[in-house]
Amino acid sequence: MDMKIKIPESLRRLNEMASLPIYVVGGYVRNALAGLGETDIDIAGPAIAEALGISRRFQTKVVNYKLGTAIIRFGDEKFEYTPFRTERYAEGGGHTPAEVKFTTDINKDALRRDFTVNSIYYDIANDKIIDPLGGASDIERKIIRSHDPSHTFSSDGLRVLRMVRIAVETGFKIDGETARAAKENAHLLRDISAERRRDELNRILVADVKYGVKGAHYRGLRLIRQLGLWKYLIPQLEDADGLAQNPAYHNYDVLEHTNQTVGFAPPDVRLAALMHDVGKPYCVSKFGNMHGHERVSANIVRYVLGEYGLKYPTAVIDETAWLVENHMYDMARNTKVNKLKIFVAENYDKIDKLVELMTADNLARGKGEQSLVPVRLPEIKKELEESGAPLSVSDLALDGSALIMEGIQPVKIGGVLDELWRECVINPSLNNTEWLLSRVRKYAETDSEE
Repeated sequence: MDMKIKIPESLRRLNEMASLPIYVVGGYVRNALAGLGETDIDIAGPAIAEALGISRRFQTKVVNYKLGTAIIRFGDEKFEYTPFRTERYAEGGGHTPAEVKFTTDINKDALRRDFTVNSIYYDIANDKIIDPLGGASDIERKIIRSHDPSHTFSSDGLRVLRMVRIAVETGFKIDGETARAAKENAHLLRDISAERRRDELNRILVADVKYGVKGAHYRGLRLIRQLGLWKYLIPQLEDADGLAQNPAYHNYDVLEHTNQTVGFAPPDVRLAALMHDVGKPYCVSKFGNMHGHERVSANIVRYVLGEYGLKYPTAVIDETAWLVENHMYDMARNTKVNKLKIFVAENYDKIDKLVELMTADNLARGKGEQSLVPVRLPEIKKELEESGAPLSVSDLALDGSALIMEGIQPVKIGGVLDELWRECVINPSLNNTEWLLSRVRKYAETDSEE
């Protein structure tokens, strides 16, 4: 296949200086041939990095001696270099090969790679494609295929998730034999660290962002279901598969509604969208309703995303649990206005995300109407902003030192400030020093009488 690929000038200089030829391989070549956006440049060659003789101009740091992986830097640019190698994996589908042998044979190196579309090399010196496994043809057909599917997945269980991610990011279909082998070996995901499984799931959740493939994230969730992967990621979602919902409110079962919600949600709330109804299978009453599922779902979030599950950062878990627990807030639109104001002010930084989640949840019912789209929360938020309401205690026109001077006992300062803040949120015009001091003096009088 004759096609010239754009190569950074620094990489061309690197190739010229090296004692042995260097090749671009993997996603960068794949994307160039497929007309997708650029990605990181991975390079390879028939020798370990130390043998390239480039250290005078290029900074070279070996980051994995067993695999021979090195980071080569030139100015602000960096490239990951790996020598050609063969691999042998232990039984169990672990992510790290048990045995590595370096080779000078580019064809042998190609055989160790996951999919044919990632096994295409670009000869920098001669500006030509080297395609040992027919990956270019698969790119033309928009197919993700392994040359040896059973070996590919039995060697490294993580490739099952990588296959899903790459397929949806690129908009490619998955070859039938490759998909069957992935499903047969899905259980090997148990041997993959929680962090690696989490990272692949995260990438699938935002797969549409990578190269602009519309609906890629939704398709990713459908593929996870079809391949039976939820049990190795979020097992509770398997229980949601086929669980019917009240047809007056929903056209889909719980799992498909969840997929639809993620499909409608913007990237910043998709994890919460994925988890928002995860508790429903455990809240079904004899009348068929699922009241209280939001609280159960929030508890599941903390367990499944925590140290016993996918090991998300604490801040992500906390925010996701809060969004999930509150995604039904004011659904009946009968919450008193003053209570709404306090809720919005207390959670000001999260309100926009909550509205995004609630909106996606409504759209995903499949009913074609917007009766449950949240309108009061954004209206209240706008009102607070325009009125200059204090959004935190620190926005009050006095602080704790003023309370001390007025004789408020130190242990009561926090509570008094909180009460003052709530009053000012409800009525922002009260947030002036004179009125606040008058209220503080009443608190002080009460203290002295006790």
